[in-house]
Amino acid sequence: MADTSTYTDLDARLERLIRQPHEDISAYLSTVEVNIQIANTKALAHCHMLAFDGNDRPRAAELAAYLGNIIIDYAIPRSKIQEAQQRDLRENTTRHVSELKKKAKALFTDIEKTGEGGELLLYLLAQSVLKMPQILCKMSLKTSGKVHIHGTDGLHIKYDTSINKLALYWGESKLYSNIGQAMTDCLDSIKPYLVDSSKTANDRDLQLFRDNLDLIDNDLETELLNFLDPDHPNFNKMQFRGVCLIGFDDDRYPTLPNQKAQSVLENEIRASIADWSGKLKTRLTSRSPLESFILDIFLVPLPSVQNFRDVFLEEVKNA
Repeated sequence: MADTSTYTDLDARLERLIRQPHEDISAYLSTVEVNIQIANTKALAHCHMLAFDGNDRPRAAELAAYLGNIIIDYAIPRSKIQEAQQRDLRENTTRHVSELKKKAKALFTDIEKTGEGGELLLYLLAQSVLKMPQILCKMSLKTSGKVHIHGTDGLHIKYDTSINKLALYWGESKLYSNIGQAMTDCLDSIKPYLVDSSKTANDRDLQLFRDNLDLIDNDLETELLNFLDPDHPNFNKMQFRGVCLIGFDDDRYPTLPNQKAQSVLENEIRASIADWSGKLKTRLTSRSPLESFILDIFLVPLPSVQNFRDVFLEEVKNA
């Protein structure tokens, strides 16, 4: 039997992998409510809305710009970033990191209905709110910026000391104008990764995980690979979970400056959380046994999902 005491500090070592943003994301996103228990399930919802500037304008464009500034962290493997930083330091330049930004930009699609802005927002929230680092940099595996990545939208990780298990979080992001459709498609997409755990939906991504683990820490990589090895006892100590982002249109945002205070909209959105939670409960329990899995679900109302996509595409293009 594996000695789980070997892994007592694994949670702290994994948390050190989190890429902390220089700016507080509360400048762009306001927390409405977190850890909302969805009845009769193991899911928690977390609701965030756009923050307003001093003239009560929602900062959608600024959030898109912020996401555009972290594309290297999201899309480029850690070893490549470290190598570029070390070369820049030796040569007293910033050229090599700048080249990585060009490479990262080229990996993003220019498709009008792209969901990559949502995928990047999920990455940011999973790290900043849930303190779970990204463990697989799938964007770097794309062969063309004209297509989306196949499989799950993200892969995050943490060690749950309360049960001595490694928690692997499959990520799914949906940005739709309609909240109900976003919920439906998001849960339909994530269900196979959690429920069909043998040789189906998640097998390809697990293989990518094994083959492309890049943490710049050989000892940590070896320990994690033990959890991913079906022939190792620690494989039985790995638990699949899910982390979701559901972004949708909300027409209660002000359309003019100085029209509605952020606190007023926060209260309006908070009053809708019970209804949204009920919608999630219905969809989760009707997709049994999905309700038995631990899920963290971010609900993010936006003034316009399509406008957010458009602005994000422009920001990445000009990053």
